[in-house]
Amino acid sequence: MTSCEEVIEELRAKLLKGEPFSKTDEWNFKELCELTGWTEEDVRNALMSNKTPSFHKYFTEAQRLELWLKREEAARKLWGAVTALLCNNIKEVCVLEAKSVEPLEDSLVVYAKDLYRHADEFPAEGFERRWEKCIKLFNEVVEREGGLMEEKRAERKRKLKEICKHYKRAVDLLEEIEIEIDKLVRENDKDDFVCYSMDRFEPLRFHSQQEIELKYRTERGYYVIVDKDGSIYLCKGDGKVIAER
Repeated sequence: MTSCEEVIEELRAKLLKGEPFSKTDEWNFKELCELTGWTEEDVRNALMSNKTPSFHKYFTEAQRLELWLKREEAARKLWGAVTALLCNNIKEVCVLEAKSVEPLEDSLVVYAKDLYRHADEFPAEGFERRWEKCIKLFNEVVEREGGLMEEKRAERKRKLKEICKHYKRAVDLLEEIEIEIDKLVRENDKDDFVCYSMDRFEPLRFHSQQEIELKYRTERGYYVIVDKDGSIYLCKGDGKVIAER
């Protein structure tokens, strides 16, 4: 393995174990961000998941920055888009220039990296000329790989999976709360007590009060409050606590 690949393995191992970075690790991590052109968050995710970020996200951001004449930032984002497009994982970025690639990809790497490294040295006209060349090459590579549409679909699929994951966690939490509240209702054993059912609750709401984490209002005017310590309270509309757990 190259030194770059060894660094990646060391950083990945520490992240997966939850160990803090040493000063050397912090320096290597920042160097990895510079090498890839990605944000710290995306580098961290790439180390842990062994996947690259969305090239479409970086390409879109690069174009936005270039329109605002933020050339150095735009060149960095464009390089990030190139590495995300051409590499299947973060290790491949280490050998991107050395590995055998198609002439079109090779040209894109050369032009994009030159723009990234020397963006602040080019006059406006020279930067623009190189920028247009990079964009042309990038679009040609993407078109050959199936176009941006496939990447957009893949990005939507990734986001959907993430949403589903968070939704499942929320449902699991609600189920735990339901069990606790059901116990409160049964323990109080009041004929006129609230008829507990998930369908009878209004949508979950967050409140600004620091001591309150969650608050439900039932159709009969009762409130179920969960504080930040995890305690559950069953209250009347006037705030009087009927039961707690």
